[in-house]
Amino acid sequence: MLKRYLMPLNLQLFSADTGGAGGTKTQDDIDLKKLQQDFTDSWKSLKTLLDQQADEMRAHGETSTKTATSIQAIEAKIKSYETELKGITDKYKDLETKMNRPDLGGKERPKTFGEKFIEGESYKAGNVLTARMEYKGFFRKDLDSTTAHGGILVDPQRIGGMFAQPDARFTMRQLLNATGTTSNAIEYILETGFVNASAIAVEKSLKPTSDITFDIESATVKTIAHWIPATRQIVADAPMLRNYIDGRLMYGLEATEEAQLLYGTGVGDNIAGIMTNANIQVMPQRADATTTVVDHLRRAMTRAVLAGYPMTGIVLHPNDWTEIELLKGTDGHYIWININTGGDARLWRVPVVESTSINEGEFLAGAFGLGAQIWDREQANIRVSEHHTDYFARNMIAILAEERLALTVYRPEAFIKGSLAPVAV
Repeated sequence: MLKRYLMPLNLQLFSADTGGAGGTKTQDDIDLKKLQQDFTDSWKSLKTLLDQQADEMRAHGETSTKTATSIQAIEAKIKSYETELKGITDKYKDLETKMNRPDLGGKERPKTFGEKFIEGESYKAGNVLTARMEYKGFFRKDLDSTTAHGGILVDPQRIGGMFAQPDARFTMRQLLNATGTTSNAIEYILETGFVNASAIAVEKSLKPTSDITFDIESATVKTIAHWIPATRQIVADAPMLRNYIDGRLMYGLEATEEAQLLYGTGVGDNIAGIMTNANIQVMPQRADATTTVVDHLRRAMTRAVLAGYPMTGIVLHPNDWTEIELLKGTDGHYIWININTGGDARLWRVPVVESTSINEGEFLAGAFGLGAQIWDREQANIRVSEHHTDYFARNMIAILAEERLALTVYRPEAFIKGSLAPVAV
């Protein structure tokens, strides 16, 4: 961007004393040469300061007062050079008119670099001094066209391959059933007790009576949302930035949703998560280190089967799953997997979800499809609006990601939670 303005302004001006280009140099010729050199040196200094400022923004999130002050000072100096340059050029234009110089060969003489510079669209539009030199937003966290807050993305050479989205991952939502709802609350019947009195009935005798107790539970729809401000210009100038923002906002919703599905307290505007449900099964800790984590999880699966619910998933922290995959036999070979070909994330035939939302050292296993359900009032979506405070007047937009959902846990006994650590001795 700066290179096009760093060339010497080789102005071909004529002396009033000689009437031609080959005469004796005047004081204006000497001043112009010095002005050209000062102008070029100032632009080089500005470029150095801009690079320094970009490094500061990447390292600290903001620029130093010293750097910002230096940039403002050199901007003012370049502005004064620009004014002086225009004055000298205008002076020689007037002089040539007064001298009524003859037409050379019936053709209009070529315009000098200085004239082209002054008459160019960039100069008339004010782009020479304002391009990449508007720094009022450096101490905001908003996205705008400045280098550190999004403007760097306008240069396609700088963003090539920079914004790779994370690979799609297996999440808790994929373990659970999900359906839509048009209400803001879900009421459901929960079985709270069952007394099985079935027995052989003697002919003509009174048949035994079993007992099932129920309770009405409700789950209200909760909203998960976040937004980010941006300027209309940067979204238009860097379309990839808009896609990146959308992707990151959606990823943020997914992370919060997973944390709520696991540990939501149900208090206030929080979802009542599975791990905080008082009625799910709790697996006792391992008796000692001789019982491996793999043994422990297999016994937890047995509990689900005994309760009548076939296991469909296990949720583990990535660090815990790593330790399982790195288990070795006494001869040092990996017992879990062939490292050349890899393998599916499964444990005892059951899919494993690696989630950073679950606490390290804990696990959740169960029949997710039978035991609980997600109710989507509004699926995750992105909306854009300029009608936020004074955004319309400031040419800014708000990019909002939002979803509304509820979670119902029909059968708490279908889930087992526990610790992976052995009992402390």
